[in-house]
Amino acid sequence: MLVVNADDFGCSPGVSRGILRAHREGVVTSTSVLGNCDDLRGVCALLGEAPDLGVGVHLTLVGGRPVSASASLPSLTNPDGGFPTRAQDVFKSWMIGNVDIHEIEREFDAQVSRLRDAGVRPDHVDTHRHLGFVPAVGRAMETVARKHGIAGIRSAVERPTLAWLTDPTRGLEAGLLTGLAWLTRRQMGALRHGPQSWGFVEVGRLDEVRILEILGRMGPGAHELICHPGEEDDTGAEPGEAPHLRAHELVALTSHKVRRAFERRGVKLVRWKDLF
Repeated sequence: MLVVNADDFGCSPGVSRGILRAHREGVVTSTSVLGNCDDLRGVCALLGEAPDLGVGVHLTLVGGRPVSASASLPSLTNPDGGFPTRAQDVFKSWMIGNVDIHEIEREFDAQVSRLRDAGVRPDHVDTHRHLGFVPAVGRAMETVARKHGIAGIRSAVERPTLAWLTDPTRGLEAGLLTGLAWLTRRQMGALRHGPQSWGFVEVGRLDEVRILEILGRMGPGAHELICHPGEEDDTGAEPGEAPHLRAHELVALTSHKVRRAFERRGVKLVRWKDLF
């Protein structure tokens, strides 16, 4: 079984519309809504157009402003009351012991509650910029998921392959995520046994070839393919970060070649809630 999950719903209208198109015309079965998205009413209206699309919460500690009062999150916010713009800043704060796990739990709970109060019934949680693989963040994510009765949680990273060596920078980042994921899963409870997730090295540049390569590496059991489609490519990447080629991913995810390959392999496309 394979969940094809599009992250970042609510990041912008173009991203949300691109995800809906990848669902209607392609292989996307699920999405994750940014917990602190700006236009929640607009997000819910768009989700109402796709009743068969699985929905989760994309918990975030990076970019935008928190749902909770900024003053209650001194270890997570900048002096202006917003979240850091880079995941590296959160990671560095955790490394030197400046992150309060209780503040993370409070903010994650507020983000999930905000979406539930708006009528969204999430079937999984994951984290923006994959910060859930930092042990403190992963434990907070699981605590909040358990509180809200959410069974799905992104916790398992694909195993390293020789393909990671073709892009040493991303390969190193993915290798670090793998190590952190292993450490985090050891500290988690019953919710640590989610599907194996793929697409960390390919984030923002998933094309037909990469999708077919990943498909060929998948074994039996439950899997998740992470993707980031949208109507337009991102142009505002942070220094040192490659932009997400969202429009290119949309083309790949709606490709007839990809859909035929899934059919030939007998891949059962499901939502997170279908796994539990």
